[in-house]
Amino acid sequence: MPNIYVTILLNALLAMSHGTNASKTNETCPLREIAASQDILIGSGAINPTYLDDPQFAATLAQQFNSLSPENEGKWVFFHPTEGYYNWTSLDRLVDFAEDNNMVVKGHGLISSCCNPDYVLEITDPSALRAAMSAHFEAIMRRYDGKRVDRWDVVSEALKTQGGGLNNNIFHNVLGAGYVAGAFHIARAASPDARLFINENLVESLPGKRQELYDLVSELVADGVPIDGVALQMHVTEVPPVPGVLTTIVESYAALGLEVTIAEMDVHTLNATLETEIYGAIINEALNAGTSDISFWGFTDKHAYTWVPGAKPLMFDESYQPKGPFYATYAALLDFVSRKVY
Repeated sequence: MPNIYVTILLNALLAMSHGTNASKTNETCPLREIAASQDILIGSGAINPTYLDDPQFAATLAQQFNSLSPENEGKWVFFHPTEGYYNWTSLDRLVDFAEDNNMVVKGHGLISSCCNPDYVLEITDPSALRAAMSAHFEAIMRRYDGKRVDRWDVVSEALKTQGGGLNNNIFHNVLGAGYVAGAFHIARAASPDARLFINENLVESLPGKRQELYDLVSELVADGVPIDGVALQMHVTEVPPVPGVLTTIVESYAALGLEVTIAEMDVHTLNATLETEIYGAIINEALNAGTSDISFWGFTDKHAYTWVPGAKPLMFDESYQPKGPFYATYAALLDFVSRKVY
């Protein structure tokens, strides 16, 4: 390993050892620069366009990440709240920011069990619901086709939270279990070149749900449904995935010809040391397993949401100072890239 990489890695490890008041990011190169040599996407989701009004937020986002995805702005009730009306302003701002800063955008939230407007919830005729889905998908996907929105979460949280079958949402209730396949066919027609993902939570932690998702996806593949991958949300509470589980997940879907990404990672715990260790362990295993698209559910605790009162789940604090999780991610990326390049 060249001396420059040794120096950077030692700085990262030293910073990690000092916890949340670690040395500033100007002692490191940006995450996106390390990732670039191996075509790794390192991104932040949960980006509300109003956050860009804060110059420090915008600068840190652009400096550290080469991908972003919206928080709620692409979900049906926020983007297309009434029939025939589309709120382009918020999504346009994110896409424009990405274009200005040489970033790509992941479209998030085409359909899910939540966030559906009343006019959709009132549909009872299958043909009418399919038509509404087609109009919705075509509007958003075609507007941003070729504008750095290169991949989409087509269906999010199709399965019940703890497993045990598909969620009883409007799409399942009106169209049946085939709505998932139908959504991917509609998405492919709307954007022939985009990569299409199913987005799911807790599969890395719940073996039964993990098998359910695999069974669902493998059936989609066998039926010729145009799906490109599985997006693991990776919201971790206190306990990380069992070592080796991520590798097994990636390998199982690779055997189907699919990609596995980490889409919404954050770590909810009051133990700062544990938080850093979990970030490092997950990023290390994901990279070594072949995952090349990793996004976090935000990057600064200034805008974090947590269900563990007092937890600070993201890699920068409220003042945009890097914490242990930043340096753990940094070290994992640097180690992986340096082994690949040299």
